Amino acid sequence: MKIAIIGAGAAGLAALKYGLDQGHTCTAFEQAEHIGGTWNYTDRTNIDEYGLPVHSSMYQGLRTNLPKEVMEYQNFPYDVNLKSYITQPDVLDYINRFATHHNLHPHIKLLRHILEIDPLPNEKWKIKEKHLKSQEISEHIFDAVMICVGNYSTPNIPKIPGANEFTGGAIHSHNYRKSDSYKGKTVLVIGAGPSGVDISRIIGEVAEKVYISYGGRIFCKAEDYVLHKPIVKKLTANTAVFEDGSEEVIDEIIYCTGYLYSYPFLTPKCGIEIENNWVKYLYKHIINIQHPTMGFIGITLHLLFPTVDIQIRFFLEFLKNTNRFSQEEMKQDILKNIEIRKEQALPQHRVHEIAMKLYRGYTDNLADTLGIKRVRPVIQNLYEHLGNSRDINKRYKILNDHEFVEYY
Repeated sequence: MKIAIIGAGAAGLAALKYGLDQGHTCTAFEQAEHIGGTWNYTDRTNIDEYGLPVHSSMYQGLRTNLPKEVMEYQNFPYDVNLKSYITQPDVLDYINRFATHHNLHPHIKLLRHILEIDPLPNEKWKIKEKHLKSQEISEHIFDAVMICVGNYSTPNIPKIPGANEFTGGAIHSHNYRKSDSYKGKTVLVIGAGPSGVDISRIIGEVAEKVYISYGGRIFCKAEDYVLHKPIVKKLTANTAVFEDGSEEVIDEIIYCTGYLYSYPFLTPKCGIEIENNWVKYLYKHIINIQHPTMGFIGITLHLLFPTVDIQIRFFLEFLKNTNRFSQEEMKQDILKNIEIRKEQALPQHRVHEIAMKLYRGYTDNLADTLGIKRVRPVIQNLYEHLGNSRDINKRYKILNDHEFVEYY
C-alpha cells in the first residue's frame, strides 16, 4: 500500500517508521528544511522566508512539561545522562537520532508545501504539493494518508473587551522567542497551561513583575515570583481589570491560550469540518469516517510520543480492513464519547483533549478495539502520578512494565 505522511515531526517520523516496518511504500512530505516539526527553533515569527506562516512555537529556555521517560519512542531511549525534564535541543536531537537510526531520510521530501489533498472516486488520494525553492508543483496518488501536522501552529486568541484599546505589546506564545525585550517590564501572561507556566518562569527572571491569569486549575506550581490573578475581565489602554475587581498596570501581554485545529489543504470532498475546535468526524480521534483511509495522528493533546505510537499502530491495523465498522457505527461511537464528556462537564472545544483521567481508558480502548498491543502500564502509571505532583527537579527511572522510581 502507498501511504502519504503529511509532516515529518515527532508523529510523522513514527508513522513513517511503522509504515515501512509493515512493508508499505511510504513518503513523508515536510514543509520545513529540516525534520523535527515544531521542535525546531527559529528566531522568525509570523511569516517564514517563503511567505508561509511559521510553524514552530519553540522558544529559548523551553523545558519539557513532561519527563523524558514518557516522551520516548518504543525501544529507543534517551541518553541516560539527561535529567528527566529536558530542553528543546535535547528533544530535537533525540528525534534526529531516531530518524537516522531507522534510515528514514530517503523517504522524506523536504520543503514541500501541501497545496491540496483530495479523495478520488477509486478510493485513492491525490496530493498536490509545491517545492518551495524551485516552485515546481507535483501531483501524487496514494492509497492512504496520515495527517501528522501537529496542533501548535494556529494560535487561539480569546476575545477580551478592550483588547484593541491596549497600547502595550501583545503576542501569542506561538510568537514568543526570548525574554530580552521584557527586561524591567510588567508582563501579564494569560493562560496557565504548560507554556503559560514555563514562559512566566523565564520572563520572571528579567521582568519587573509577572502576573499569570487563569480560571480553574494551574497546570503545575509556578515560581514564587509569579503573581497569580483570576480571569481578565477587560483591558484598557495600559491596565488589565480582573474578575475579582483588581486592576494592574501592564506593559506587555503574552497569550498562552492554546491553538486551533487547521487543515487548509483538505478539500471539501475530504468531508472534514471543524466546529468550535472539534474536528468532525474522527473515529477514536483518528479515522475520517467518510474516508477511512485518512487518519489524523497526534490530534489528541498530551503525552505525545506514546499516544502517536498507539494511534499509528491502530490506523495501520484498521487499514487491513476498512469495512470492519460502518460509517454510522463509527459516528455513534463518537457521539457517545461526546455525551460522556458532557456528563463530565468537559467543554466541546476540548473534545480532543485526552487528559490524565481519560488517558488510560482511551489508549486501552484503542488497543482492545483492534487487538493491538497496549501502551505500557508503567507509562500510564507515571503519567497519572504526574497529575498529582509535578516537580521539574525530580528524576524518574522505569524499572519494568509496571513500576518506576522517582528521586532527586
